[in-house]
Amino acid sequence: MKYSLAGIIALLTFAAVNIARAADMAVKAPPPQAPAPVYSWTGFYIGAAAGVAWDHADVNLDPVNGALPNYRPQDIPGVIALGTQNFSGTNAIFGGKIGYNRQFSAWVVGLEADFSSFHFGKSSLVTGNPFPGFGPGFMTLNTNVSTNWLATVRPRIGYAFDHTLFFVTGGAAFGRASFSNTDLELAPNGLGFGNEASAASQTRTGWTVGAGLDYALATNWIVSVEYLHVDLGSLNASGLVTSAAGLAGATATLNFSTKLTSDLACAGIAYKF
Repeated sequence: MKYSLAGIIALLTFAAVNIARAADMAVKAPPPQAPAPVYSWTGFYIGAAAGVAWDHADVNLDPVNGALPNYRPQDIPGVIALGTQNFSGTNAIFGGKIGYNRQFSAWVVGLEADFSSFHFGKSSLVTGNPFPGFGPGFMTLNTNVSTNWLATVRPRIGYAFDHTLFFVTGGAAFGRASFSNTDLELAPNGLGFGNEASAASQTRTGWTVGAGLDYALATNWIVSVEYLHVDLGSLNASGLVTSAAGLAGATATLNFSTKLTSDLACAGIAYKF
């Protein structure tokens, strides 16, 4: 079979063009994929948290004599020293939380409220003779301090790295605190055994500040760790010391002030809507 020169050239040209097209298709880069979406922190959430609290209750005593003084001037420093005590302890804390975040670029602002079981309780029984030179004198103080629950309402501001959010927080703290004290004594001016009882139970309002980290496990689930310092201020209570014999009518008022602070470390989990 004979082929013309023009037909051969046309066949070779067709083959070369198709080979070039195939090579071009082989080396052509695949189309770029869309970037993975960045996590959005905007939304409401509800969850639970648990951890440990390191608590402090500093009790200070300020005795004030009545019109007929129960204590001599030289007795006052010893009475103050005997009634001033420092309690500390560790207890578990657990409860629920609810909040809302709003994201602006990488910055996240929000508001969180929580309520926790918060049981701290300490007591002491101290006896001494704070009356210089008065041999038979003594003073016995039985003091108790406790808390029941803790709640906070706190704005938050943080910076997000996709699924990770670092934040600082601070706001109001509320807690139920109780104090009680009884005193049995034999003081120089009382001319007999004296006694006193004082008690106070109050919902205290204070402040809190702290920092933490949130991490989004998935679209709706968030785990967190957080540290808070809580100051509930001072709980005050007063009791009147009277002589059991009532021979001289000498009195004094024992004014107690108990400052309550705590440091909390908690871990939590929340569902974001």
